[in-house]
Amino acid sequence: MNTDEQAAMTKAANIVRYVRSFDAQNVDHAAIVALFLHEAAGSIFGRFEARMTAADQRALFGKFVGKGVICIDGKAETVSMRVKVCFGLDYDYRGTTPFRALAVH
Repeated sequence: MNTDEQAAMTKAANIVRYVRSFDAQNVDHAAIVALFLHEAAGSIFGRFEARMTAADQRALFGKFVGKGVICIDGKAETVSMRVKVCFGLDYDYRGTTPFRALAVH
């Protein structure tokens, strides 16, 4: 991981901490995901892939997506989980959720 990626991950972690301070009753998760993606990938149309803790996923998405690598695609406006298949030789995207379907509390 180069220094630019480390800086992006630090900014993304700061957004997760900021989101946790919100009142859980008034959160628009699609907007939070767009803000997170802008900080982590440099654009709301970018792509971000990394492992996330369950608490971070619940803060960002309003639900637990999965234990694999979490993939946020701003261009397709989806959140999904990448898992290894075929004895680790390939991967598959599962649990794809559009931004508009994320919970609005």
